Amino acid sequence: MMYWIFIIIIIICLVAIFYIIFPKFSKVALVDIAKAPMIQQKEVKKKILEQRFTRHLQAGTQKAASSLEPAFKKLAELVKDWYRKLLDLEEWYKHKALNASFKDKVGRERYTGQLLAKAEEEVEEEKFDDAERKYFEVLKINKRSTEAYKGLGMMYFLKKDYEHAKEIYEFLLKLNSDDPVVYRNLGEIASQKGDLKSAEEKYVRSLELDQADLQTYLDLAEVYLNLDEKHKAFDLAGRAVSLEPNNPRSLDFLLQVSIIVRDKDTALKAWRQLKQANPENQKLAELKEQINKL
Repeated sequence: MMYWIFIIIIIICLVAIFYIIFPKFSKVALVDIAKAPMIQQKEVKKKILEQRFTRHLQAGTQKAASSLEPAFKKLAELVKDWYRKLLDLEEWYKHKALNASFKDKVGRERYTGQLLAKAEEEVEEEKFDDAERKYFEVLKINKRSTEAYKGLGMMYFLKKDYEHAKEIYEFLLKLNSDDPVVYRNLGEIASQKGDLKSAEEKYVRSLELDQADLQTYLDLAEVYLNLDEKHKAFDLAGRAVSLEPNNPRSLDFLLQVSIIVRDKDTALKAWRQLKQANPENQKLAELKEQINKL
């Protein structure tokens, strides 16, 4: 089909050039060089013919090209459209064949589970492009796979592509508006971008939905420290230690906030717990000195 279209276009070009140039030859024939010396007549006539032919050929070619430009543009658009449709058709058949290859729901879940596990490994290894392809493959099978969307969101966050990560998490809220993990991740994105008020809002909402997430307490406490709301940070650090009394991270955070707000009793208690939970902590001596100065 394409072969015959190009042949037709070439024929049209030749006809157009011939149509434009042919009438000019009659004018060329009327050039009067009778008054020139006989010795020079042939050379002069030859040069005049060559110049006029070249000039008219260029003008005719430009005119033909200009007149055919819309046709070429239309043809290019048609070819692009056909190519896009061909790709879409190929993708549809691949998707249909993939679904047809699964005998039951269990088979689909097993396959997507393997893809998700492999994608998670690749994210840890920072093979982001490979992981992204696997997450999208899962989404072709199950358009509402929250695991795939969360994986994509975390991958974009680790790449510091905060805009795409935010888009993914906001879409997840449309699927489930009560997901504390999504709110926490949105809070982390806002915090990284320096939007502390938005980060506070998202972390607070996350804790309303899940009051047992230690990391969210610590993240929100850090936001309050950056907002110079030290006593709010102190209160959250205390609640984090209540959740996990032997967790070195929460104890260390409470100890440092206690020093900032100059609460010596709480600082000493946290220091003793930290020493017991993590006796190899190299900051213990330095922290004890700071407590003694309170």
